[in-house]
Amino acid sequence: MRSPTRSARTEEGFAMVLVLGMIVLLSVLAIGLIDVMQGEASRSRTEIKHDTAYQAAEAGTDDYISKLIDDRLYLSHFVHPAESTRLSPASGRLVAASQPWQQTDGSTWTYPNGKDTWYGSTHLGNGYEYNLEVFPPSALSPLIRILSTARPTGDTDVRDWRALETFVRPSSVSDYQMVADANITYGSTATTYGKIYAGIDANGVAHTVQHDGTAYGDVAAEGGVSGNTTLMNGAKRYSPTTIPSIRDVVRNPISFNNFLASLVDIRSAAGAGGIVENNATVDAWWLTFQPNGQVNVQACMKNAGKPLGDRQPVCSAPAPLNLPANGAIYAGQPVIVSGTVNGRVTIGSAADIYPGNTLTYAQPGDDVLGLVASHSVIVPQWAPSTMSWRAATIAQSGTFRSYGTDGQTGQTEPDFIGNGRLSSMTFTGSTATYGGGSMGLFQTRTYQYDMSLLYLPPPWFPTLQDAYTIVLSRELTATAR
Repeated sequence: MRSPTRSARTEEGFAMVLVLGMIVLLSVLAIGLIDVMQGEASRSRTEIKHDTAYQAAEAGTDDYISKLIDDRLYLSHFVHPAESTRLSPASGRLVAASQPWQQTDGSTWTYPNGKDTWYGSTHLGNGYEYNLEVFPPSALSPLIRILSTARPTGDTDVRDWRALETFVRPSSVSDYQMVADANITYGSTATTYGKIYAGIDANGVAHTVQHDGTAYGDVAAEGGVSGNTTLMNGAKRYSPTTIPSIRDVVRNPISFNNFLASLVDIRSAAGAGGIVENNATVDAWWLTFQPNGQVNVQACMKNAGKPLGDRQPVCSAPAPLNLPANGAIYAGQPVIVSGTVNGRVTIGSAADIYPGNTLTYAQPGDDVLGLVASHSVIVPQWAPSTMSWRAATIAQSGTFRSYGTDGQTGQTEPDFIGNGRLSSMTFTGSTATYGGGSMGLFQTRTYQYDMSLLYLPPPWFPTLQDAYTIVLSRELTATAR
């Protein structure tokens, strides 16, 4: 038998080296793949841990808001079961979780022991727990601040924790573009941007909304919602027969009786640092807001005895006043309003309120105006042919309308020249009206919702029971203190 040639032996050597190289390469790839898989698994576990902690923090916030819905003064009645131990500067007491907060403890507190209470290991049932720290509203900030921190049960590594800061306030009637104790109708060319609600009137009649146009906000009615509505941006229709029903978004029917107290609050606040105009010999007060933060006040008398909505009254020389710090202005007689608002203010009238000319804000989103009329909010027929005005309005017992036809009685007012006489009206804000209404004095009408009202309601505006609005929610870096 011949021995292998030199060439054959060389080829066998190369083959052996190649096989060994492939084995080494595959081993390296296998080890690398295992490391990658282990790293991905670790990252996945971390992400799951972080996501679940965030959800637990949200659960803590939601639970506290639910307590506020049941008891609007919960934060000054109890320390939540998940809340850190409070220290009262007023009484010097340390009040632990689940304990009552006494009236003598005052309206402010601190958390000297940091996050010493964790709640949820059995309540949540998923191996996570949360801690709450709650900060009450103040003169500088009317919002309730809730800081919810969550972690895996017993985990002391703050890198695994998530913290969620949420600012909430009681929901206001100005959160709605339209609230009425009457039927509401929008035609096919109408576009609404805020929430719409038709309630139950004093006679127990559940009213309806017919919306044939486009809605960017929810449409809700105690008597039912109809119409060929184009719903945008996730807007929904809610009634007693829909799923979910109106009770899922409006816990109890909104009652106009709850709005009546707001005028009393405005009058009291105006008498304690605000502006009060009350003179039975005066037919009306004209308030013209100035961009410098003042308001010019004029006493007015009817022109030739004609109704205020029919003919522009005769007024005295303007007297400039600074807008009150507490934002309250009250008049015992009708009010005519116009100008540029630089501040945050609400006008209450024991009669009607007339937007008499252009009404705007110096800085939208920072300035706000509320108009609360004991009876009606009326645009007079001597208003500009192209009328633009901005406010959050309440007609407590009357209507939201232009001068001419009363929306409740259907009767034409004296000396009314005729529907559609003026060119156009653009209204930006919110409307709450007991008797519905119409702006038929104008050929075209545009109603826009002022989105800044969602975080900036007018001062002394009535809040809605059983509802809270989240103004801001953001994640913070979690800390042990």
